[in-house]
Order: sequence, then C-alpha cells, then structure tokens
Amino acid sequence: MEVLTFNADRLRQNLSFCWPDEVTARNDEEDFDDFEDATNLVKCLWPGWRLPLEEERSLLQRYTVSDIRLVLVGRPGVGKSSTGNAILGRLAFSPGGPSSGTSSCCWQSEWVFGHQVTVADTPGLSETSSDAVKRDISTCVNMLRPHAVLLVVRVGSSTVEDLAAVRQVEEVFGMDVWRYTRILCTYANPAAPDIETQRRATGPELLFRVGYRYHVLNNNPDHWDGQQVYDLVQAVARMVMAKEGEVYSIRNTI
Repeated sequence: MEVLTFNADRLRQNLSFCWPDEVTARNDEEDFDDFEDATNLVKCLWPGWRLPLEEERSLLQRYTVSDIRLVLVGRPGVGKSSTGNAILGRLAFSPGGPSSGTSSCCWQSEWVFGHQVTVADTPGLSETSSDAVKRDISTCVNMLRPHAVLLVVRVGSSTVEDLAAVRQVEEVFGMDVWRYTRILCTYANPAAPDIETQRRATGPELLFRVGYRYHVLNNNPDHWDGQQVYDLVQAVARMVMAKEGEVYSIRNTI
C-alpha cells in the first residue's frame, strides 16, 4: 500500500492565492492511508474551496473491488436494521433488529450497483450491554472480516449520545477501528436534512476520529433514495481500493 505524505506548510506556500494566516493544520506533516483522507483534510484547511480535487494518475490503485462487507454498529434505536434494508434495497432484516439485550448478530447479502454487498446487523451498544452481547459482536466481526464499519447515528442526535457511542465502539472494537469507520447519519422524513449543518452538529471529536468520512441516508422504506445508497457504496469501494482489500478484525476479544 502507498502512503500519502501531506506537508501542510509546503502546500500553503505553493498556493499563492491563500493567505497563510487563514490556514491551520493539525500537524506539520500528515500521513494518509488513502486519497480520501487527504482530500478531507484539504477541505478542512480550505472550507471555502468548491472545485474538485484530482488524484495523480501514479497514485491510482489497480485493486478490483468484487465484494463489499459492512458492519452496522451504534446505540439502540438508531435504526441499524432499517439502514441495512435501505443499503441492500430489500427487507433483509426484521424491524427492530437485534436488541441490546440479546446476543444476536446476522448478515445478509445483495447485489447493489454492481457490487456484492454484505451487511451485518449487530445488537445496539450501550453502557448496559452485557459481555455476551459484546462477545457476539466481536465474533461476528471476525467471521465476516468487514471492509468498513458504519457507525449509525440519528439526525438530531446529541453530542452526548454520539460520544457515548464512541466509548462503546472503542471498548468492543479497539482504537484501530476508526481507520475503517464511516459515520452514517440516518433520518426517516421525506425531506433530506441539510448535510453541512448536520455534519457540524455531529461534533469535531467524532468527525476527527473517522477521518471526516460522513454520509447521510434515508432509511425509511417509503422514501428510498438510490443516490444516497450509490454514493455510500462507491465511497466504500474507493476505500477498499485504496487499502487494496484490507479488512478489519478485532485483535483482542472480550
């Protein structure tokens, strides 16, 4: 795998149209696993930049994505099962799905926009989740070997709720999970929320952890949005290409 090295100071010097005092960076030098991470940081450095960012041809990956495996995680009641149904385009999981009080984890597969997509639905994680539930999730993840973990949150969720979800995810999955995690903010109303407003409401700490990988998805079966599903699948496919098929597993089981 190629690692992109990002020197913020050098980039600021080369962009003569940008005043140096308008730009801040987390560190003098950033290392990235893929082009998407570098793109997200550039957007944070220059939030007003609206033109597309292009990847050098020499950095394009040749890895072919034949299948995509996803794990849905989050607090109880955020709509993981409905989200899985929306991604797969069919009633694959029962409404309500695995609850936080039962150790049941299951997955379903479907062809989605040219990819064999497998989605695992997991019990809700909370402060009261039993060790049996956490072990079941760990077993499920290690059996499926997912390419990405989707942290499902609700539109309008509080920062307290989101950070509580972060703590539970880290307890079960470990810190390395954030390299594979994308936030998936769900809603069920016909009208889509303002994405930028919702992204800001999510909070900088959670966005930073996931490398600013963020999606919005309508998980109401009566308001299925194929474009949202397509954008999500393609974004994960690009991540899989950049990582050359690298998958996630939990090293330390509970």
